Amino acid sequence: MVYQPSYADSMLDSLGILSGFSVAEAIREKYEQFAIIKMRDITSKLRGSFFYHKNLIPIQAAAEWQSTRPLIPVLLKLRRMIEPIDTQELQDFKSAALDFFDTVDTLSANLQDIANVNAAYELSHTVLANDWDSNEDKHWDNYG
Repeated sequence: MVYQPSYADSMLDSLGILSGFSVAEAIREKYEQFAIIKMRDITSKLRGSFFYHKNLIPIQAAAEWQSTRPLIPVLLKLRRMIEPIDTQELQDFKSAALDFFDTVDTLSANLQDIANVNAAYELSHTVLANDWDSNEDKHWDNYG
């Protein structure tokens, strides 16, 4: 059996970095650069995986989404802690962390869309309904 890292693995890596980050200056100075580099690396890895989403079948996407779902509330709580940071010294870390959170949001939405077999129909339904009800298409109502 070959081990393939999953999205949950990448998110767990970042969870350790985010929860280990301390605003205390003595610890922060030594840890900040490592944390920023690691967060950007994980974000790049997750974004790079978007290219391969086209190869996922709904069952695989659902499995990946289910494996990441328990991490989302924890990441949301960390996001709420990081968002209000206003100090200039922490802006690089805040930027890297928020970029990661946005990427996770996009990843989660993409996996849900792929897992939902009817997503394409649901997305196009309102557009098609508006088009079918247009005045230009009233002549089709005469056929039946």
